[in-house]
Amino acid sequence: MGFPPELKDVARSDYAKAKKRAEELKAQADDTARIAKVLEELNSYMDKAWPFHILYLLDKESKLLERAERDLDLDIQSIDEVYRVTKEQADAIKRRYPSYLEKACQDVGLALDPESRHPIYSLEQRFFQLKVDEKKWIAKLSDLGGRLGEIPADVDAIIEKLLMEKDRIFGRSFDGHGFLKLLRSEYLAAVKKDKQVDGASIPIRRIIPGSRSGKKKSVKAYRSDEFLFDLSRLVEQGTFEIDGYRLDLQHTKDTSQGMLLHGSACRGYIGFVLFRKV
Repeated sequence: MGFPPELKDVARSDYAKAKKRAEELKAQADDTARIAKVLEELNSYMDKAWPFHILYLLDKESKLLERAERDLDLDIQSIDEVYRVTKEQADAIKRRYPSYLEKACQDVGLALDPESRHPIYSLEQRFFQLKVDEKKWIAKLSDLGGRLGEIPADVDAIIEKLLMEKDRIFGRSFDGHGFLKLLRSEYLAAVKKDKQVDGASIPIRRIIPGSRSGKKKSVKAYRSDEFLFDLSRLVEQGTFEIDGYRLDLQHTKDTSQGMLLHGSACRGYIGFVLFRKV
């Protein structure tokens, strides 16, 4: 039987129009959901009084917010005034930023190192580093293990991040003998994989627990900053001997491959690990 070609053409055209409209509505719904998320973040930052976060957010999402009023017929009345007030607050904070940051660290017990000078700071005996980009007002955070991230430079946000990272690293319990036993196990596994003999020098980053592929899931994976902090504690305790072998840490000039220990354990970059028979 079949249908007339003209009718089939009309049906195809109706389908194409309906599909296009559905795609337009979905795109509008997606944009509206994104705008709602942006406004939710905005309100959250206003509640926290984080002006640098607000300015970063509004600058990053400026095109989306413009489209909201132009294409989606959303009347967002607060943005211009929020931006103006926030800019005034941020400018006032910039003028006294170092004193605000120093007092905030003091209030929560974060120890700024004596050599700290705005815009570059170190904390907790050089374990943490903070650099404030005064062009973008972004705080770049790192520690002896590497980068920790970047955030808009609101003082309270920086303090919150530093306290979280300090607790993650410094707040863990430590068993020196257990850590040395784990270190010995990782060392022997690396020696075996590299087809070397017990007593060979192994790059320190090869023996970070959980760093090698094919590692058993039962072995706790360390982040590099957690590992170097525990190794620093081990050196400070002086726990070096296990099962007739003594841990030996060898230095390197290659700062990209070596690890700088913390506190009194710091004697230059450690590049290699070996165990010598006692």
